[in-house]
Formats: sequence, structure tokens, C-alpha cells
Amino acid sequence: MSQVFSGMVLLPGETGDGLSASFEKDEAFFRLIAGEDELGSWDWDTCDISPSGKGTFEMDLGGENLTFTPSSPSAFAEAMSVPLAPAHPEEESERPKFDYDAAIDEVIANIKPIRNPNDDDEILSKPMLVGIVGVSTALMAGLVTVSMVL
Repeated sequence: MSQVFSGMVLLPGETGDGLSASFEKDEAFFRLIAGEDELGSWDWDTCDISPSGKGTFEMDLGGENLTFTPSSPSAFAEAMSVPLAPAHPEEESERPKFDYDAAIDEVIANIKPIRNPNDDDEILSKPMLVGIVGVSTALMAGLVTVSMVL
């Protein structure tokens, strides 16, 4: 019994949508069909199929490489007895862990205070201080004038 999977085929280096084609799988052969034309036929012994991510599969068909995006990736993966997604090269335990303590220490070491409270630097600049004193003086003079009139 043969199974047919439709989808899009891209050759190495190609971009875009690709060629609309079908793969027919039977007991002994794997065939690539586009429209009414058979583009190739390979023995199962010469075929290697592996997932490359997001529903696409890298295929080595007798030394010819291509990428196939089936219309039903899960059905294709099940029929070809390959995983739907690529395996991660590293196990979770082998991946380096992020050192949070070192990162926190680095952040703390790089924090610079806006102003050291122990410094005797002036808080306000001279023009700002003159402006505040001037406005305060004018306000006081106005209040004294208003209180004398009443």
C-alpha cells in the first residue's frame, strides 16, 4: 500500500515557496512527483529524512538534498518514522546554567550613585540658588505689602 504526501520542495540555496510536489511512499521506493511527471525514484536504503524545524524536513535522496514542507507535517513524520521536531543536541543537564549570583554581583558593582551624600558638594547650582532667593524675596515683599494695606 502506498501513501502520498503533498507539499512544497526546495533545493539547497533556494528561497521562496518552492515547487508544489508530492512524495509517494511504498514498501520499496520513494517517489517525487510534480504534476503528472515523476522527478525521481529512490530505494528506501538510499533515503535519509530528518526534521529541520517548523514542519520542514531535510531529505537526502540517494545523494540529492532537498527540503520538503508537507501539507500535514505530523502525518508525514509518522509515516516516515521520524520525529516531528529536530532533537536538541544538548541534554538539559548539559547546558550551562546561568549564574544569577555572579550577574547580581556584577550589576551591584557597576551601580554608581547619583551623588555621594557624604560629599560637601553644593546641592543647587549658583544660578538656581539666586533664582530661588530672588523669587522668595519678591514673594515676601508682596506679602508684607498686602498685609500693610489690609
